[in-house]
Amino acid sequence: MSASGLASDTDVAVPERLGRRRSLPRSARFRVPATAAVVYLGIRVLGLAVVAFLLRHGAYQRAHLSLEQWITAGDGGFYRSIAAHGYPLTHLGHFAFFPGYPAAIDLLAWLPGVSIALAGFVVTVLAGLAGAWGLATLGLKLTADSRISVIMVAIWAAAPGSIALSRLHSEALFCALAVWALVALVDRRWLTAGILVMLAGTVRSTAMALVAALAVAVVLALIQAVRTRQRIGAWWRPVAALLLAPLGLLGYWAYVARVTHRPGGWFWIQKHFFDMSFDWGTSTIRAISDTFLDQVSAAELLLVLTILGAVALTAWSLTERIPVYLHVYTLVVAVVAFGTSANWLSAKPRFFLPAFLLALPVARLMAPLRTSVLVPLIVLLTLASTWMGVYLVVIAGLAS
Repeated sequence: MSASGLASDTDVAVPERLGRRRSLPRSARFRVPATAAVVYLGIRVLGLAVVAFLLRHGAYQRAHLSLEQWITAGDGGFYRSIAAHGYPLTHLGHFAFFPGYPAAIDLLAWLPGVSIALAGFVVTVLAGLAGAWGLATLGLKLTADSRISVIMVAIWAAAPGSIALSRLHSEALFCALAVWALVALVDRRWLTAGILVMLAGTVRSTAMALVAALAVAVVLALIQAVRTRQRIGAWWRPVAALLLAPLGLLGYWAYVARVTHRPGGWFWIQKHFFDMSFDWGTSTIRAISDTFLDQVSAAELLLVLTILGAVALTAWSLTERIPVYLHVYTLVVAVVAFGTSANWLSAKPRFFLPAFLLALPVARLMAPLRTSVLVPLIVLLTLASTWMGVYLVVIAGLAS
């Protein structure tokens, strides 16, 4: 038995190739994630260059937005306000936004000469790099293939909705915490996983997917422990992780319930102020149906095709031979993204961003391509997703 509590990834959900990661040279465990981080940063820089270009030309220019205003707009206005002044009791809409990201901003904003906006951008950039490093690390553990691991990061970084990874939005920080929590689960570092899931629960409600994944991993591990008749004392780490994991999410929900004097206060705020609720996808299905049956705009068609693509990728990803708790995480993220009401349809592509393992089957498909073909493809995807993100907000007038 290992010092981490339960011995190893011996349950049936773990493919044999996970064990082959030890055959990788030690240098690859640093070189591959570092390469992926550089690729991620290059995609982010290219995306911002495209945004800067668009905002100075054509119909986009009429929005009178600078690049800095674009970066800090949208959800960024709420996060900057919370970081600077906390949660105002007179504006309950702010409570829809979790405190983890503005708290991280506030930590940096204490430094001399660092504004709230700059601190938020730095947090986003650093979190994105940490997420890219973690995703490449996870890819190595699942595939033992450096090329697939780097391509996974590139696809995630350039995916529709990825423009949020360059703005004052919480997606980058959540994805960083989520991917490292999954890395810890694969390594059976239970307490680390539990703490990271708890922290992720202070950033976005999508942390419920992490809680579900950790719960499944713990149940599988405990079943294995019972079968092998391990002592009860060996179970405390996974059980402790399971108890820790939901505290961030439940703690914030309890706080909002107390402020609003409503048991489901956070959900009430989402519905009352942003007209968002979980309807099991009925409004999304209706929007998709209307797109193909009625006269719609190009923006609506783009969004619907992107959402359908994400759903198809979710189904495809379930064919991967990876631990079942990773499938649970991806599936819950996808269900929440699709099942949330369609009032903010343009936000759905970024709601799918935390489902970064959707990139795995695509990366496998693209891996045999030559680098001279791969690079233009990723550049083209970056240009298209960035244009789409700006177009939906500035030209089509759809909030995101």
